[in-house]
Amino acid sequence: MILVINGSPNKNSITLSVAKEVLKYSNEEIKYINSYDIQVDSCDDCKYCHTKKGCIKRDDMDGIYELLFNANTLVISSPVYFGGMTDKTMKIINRFQRFFEQKYSLKDNNIPRFNNLFIISTQGGVNPKMFNGVYQTYKILELLFNPDYSSILTVPSTDEFHPLDQQKVLKKIQKIQKKMITFL
Repeated sequence: MILVINGSPNKNSITLSVAKEVLKYSNEEIKYINSYDIQVDSCDDCKYCHTKKGCIKRDDMDGIYELLFNANTLVISSPVYFGGMTDKTMKIINRFQRFFEQKYSLKDNNIPRFNNLFIISTQGGVNPKMFNGVYQTYKILELLFNPDYSSILTVPSTDEFHPLDQQKVLKKIQKIQKKMITFL
């Protein structure tokens, strides 16, 4: 199963259209979570997961945790707002803290394991430094989940051009599609 976390407030966003293009040849079941349609509290570093498996908070993240354990591919699709992914996307990612603590503090590697991890991010502007926060988040997720294959696709200038109308972007998507690991 492929789990896509859509971090845009727009369910038909440009960013999500790129994610769907990446996945269009997959025969696997795809589940979409629209981060703006769910209620997820931020991690507040309460230290619960530092000494116990899991998270003390009870909200829509419980269902996402279950999906993460069943997914073999995780796609996080988010536009960039002021140098980082949207706040709703980051609320979900910040709750992955429980897996970090489980793996590194509790020395328990029974956390989600992905064949593929993809981060897809767009920005309306042209400043490549605005993707720096996305790259840092990608590196942390790659370290945490240790996927067999991972890739980050950042696309600037979406206020001027739709990504799927740009040959450069389509070539990057094709490269990801060729390397994507599926077991169907």
